[in-house]
Amino acid sequence: MTEDFLHYIWKNRLFNSSDLHTTDGHCLTIIGTGFPHHDAGPDFKQAIVKIGEITWVGDVEIHINSSDWVKHHHQDDPKYLTVTLHVVFNHDSEIYRTAQERFPTLELKNLIEPSLWQGYCKLALSEQTIACAAEITNISSLQFASLCSSMVIDRLLNKQKMIFEMLEHCRYDWNETFFRLLTLSFGFKINVAAFELLGKSLPFKYLIKHANTKLQTYALVFGQSGLLEEKKPEDLYYVSLQNEYQYLKNKYQLIPIDKKCWNLLRLRPLNFPCIRLAQLCEIVHRHPLLFKRITEENKIENYFDWLGCTPHLYWENHFYFGKLSKKHQASIGKEAIELIIINTIVPALFAYGYFAGEEQYQEKAVSLLEKLHFENNYITRRYQLAGFPCNGALYSQAFLELHHRFCTKKKCLNCAIGSHIIM
Repeated sequence: MTEDFLHYIWKNRLFNSSDLHTTDGHCLTIIGTGFPHHDAGPDFKQAIVKIGEITWVGDVEIHINSSDWVKHHHQDDPKYLTVTLHVVFNHDSEIYRTAQERFPTLELKNLIEPSLWQGYCKLALSEQTIACAAEITNISSLQFASLCSSMVIDRLLNKQKMIFEMLEHCRYDWNETFFRLLTLSFGFKINVAAFELLGKSLPFKYLIKHANTKLQTYALVFGQSGLLEEKKPEDLYYVSLQNEYQYLKNKYQLIPIDKKCWNLLRLRPLNFPCIRLAQLCEIVHRHPLLFKRITEENKIENYFDWLGCTPHLYWENHFYFGKLSKKHQASIGKEAIELIIINTIVPALFAYGYFAGEEQYQEKAVSLLEKLHFENNYITRRYQLAGFPCNGALYSQAFLELHHRFCTKKKCLNCAIGSHIIM
């Protein structure tokens, strides 16, 4: 028996409550189980229970054994003075509120269906990462759709907190905030830290002033990235960027990040920092009103058009300054664009919708996920192989949330799928 299981039983009232009595024989009616409390103190707050003829509003503490009250030293902790009912699986000793008054206690041992415990053990003791994999066929497509929608909303709300923190640092300028989010997304894990520093070091208000001039846009971004600090007189394009950046750097008193921040290890050439920076430059140059663009865009194919624009021709035969390479595609691939939409545009739209009180942006964000492909990574593949439905990015985002919040932590009791299986 575990306390987590007992919390679940109490919260969902999964016990026989038709004729309840406390351990000392008083009639007991559960009017409200209260609200889960995760900080120090009782497990449930503001429960409503009727003991005998008196209705009490107070807290509930849950233990496996009654004696755990003393073992945990609750009798010495003033936070537990508000407890009106002690709920235990096994009543092994009397607990006293005062020298003469026994603590009202409810024993659950004979009130819980054995099948509930068996269902819980099946999941909790599973050695599989996805404990419920064997039970997936028992869940309908409608239930899955509901679950995935709920998981995605939770995921977006969590990302919203980060976006609001960034928005506050940007003095509630959504254009600046979105530029930083977009810049961050071009890191694609390996260079996230470097792109984050770049976004912070280059105020968007300066960049947008020069966005109509391609050379200056590239000069500002590459200059702030610290990649224009060397001498390459033989590379005329590099020299032109370098000269332009020196002028803009002095004009705005800019401080570039250290070029050592950039990681080139374990990267495919198309993921090299210079290529990603050039792609970012071209997007800003062609679509300087970035945030306005995403809020007004209605066709998903248009996102691919403006995010997939081709950078300066120089980058079709270079991966780095001064090093000629075979001709290659320099624009962003479709899979990378989908990741930017999923991880940057969708959360930004959702957060803005909440901030502005405009639900249509939140609906638009979720709708975008429904139109994009199921993501292919080592986590989503696990769920795909386990038999989970893979109906687009909304499902893959839901499975990522399931994986991090529930499956890896074996928190099946808090998961809608786990609850369905147990019950």
